[in-house]
Amino acid sequence: MFDKDGTLTAQSLSKAHRKPLRGVACGVLVAIGISLCFMPLAGSTSSKDYVDYKTYALYLLDFNVKEYKCLATLYGKESAWNPEAVNGSHYGIPQGNSEWLKDQDGYAQVRWGLDYIGNRYGEPCIALDHWKKYNWH
Repeated sequence: MFDKDGTLTAQSLSKAHRKPLRGVACGVLVAIGISLCFMPLAGSTSSKDYVDYKTYALYLLDFNVKEYKCLATLYGKESAWNPEAVNGSHYGIPQGNSEWLKDQDGYAQVRWGLDYIGNRYGEPCIALDHWKKYNWH
């Protein structure tokens, strides 16, 4: 099977060599199957485990950097991106007047805040302009 230089020259296709190859193939398939069982989040869109609140907001804004900068300024002034921030009856990163925000993680707060801004102002830069004029949004 090997020549004098150690190069593989030919491989026998006899049944004697097929059985070990089938065993290796079965072992590889079993290993792949087992590894897939231990990766429940593989391919998921759950960004919570991988990014911070600011990057998540940028993602939710479809990477619109202009609107993200406005949002970052607004939330930086409102809560410093702290999901536990409280100001009277206003809670979380967006400082929303909702008790629900108290019990939510920062990602849910960012989604809530962007929904609020979208419904009330249309986009973060308009919300920031309103905040600059009235000191609330």
